Amino acid sequence: MSERLRADEVLRELGLRDLELLESLRQEGLFAEDELSPGEAEDLRVAVVLMSELGVNVAGVEVILRLRGRLLALQTRTERALRLLLEERRGR
Repeated sequence: MSERLRADEVLRELGLRDLELLESLRQEGLFAEDELSPGEAEDLRVAVVLMSELGVNVAGVEVILRLRGRLLALQTRTERALRLLLEERRGR
C-alpha cells in the first residue's frame, strides 16, 4: 500500500507556510482529506504551481486537474494498446 501524505506537509515541502491556498481549494471541494495518496499529493503540487506561479483561479485548477487526469489515463491506455500491438506483431 502506498504511503499517504499530509496535505500541510506537501505545502511545507513546497515552501508554503500559509494554509490559505489549501483552504481555498477545499472550499471548492478539492483536497478535502488531510491525508493524500501520492497521486493526490502530486495534484496538490500542480495546483500550487498553477495558482501561485501562473495565477490560475480555483475553478480553473479544478478543470485543469480533471483534464490532466483524463489525459494521463488516456496516455496509459494508449501505451498499453501499443505494447499489446507490438507483442502481437512479435508473436507472428
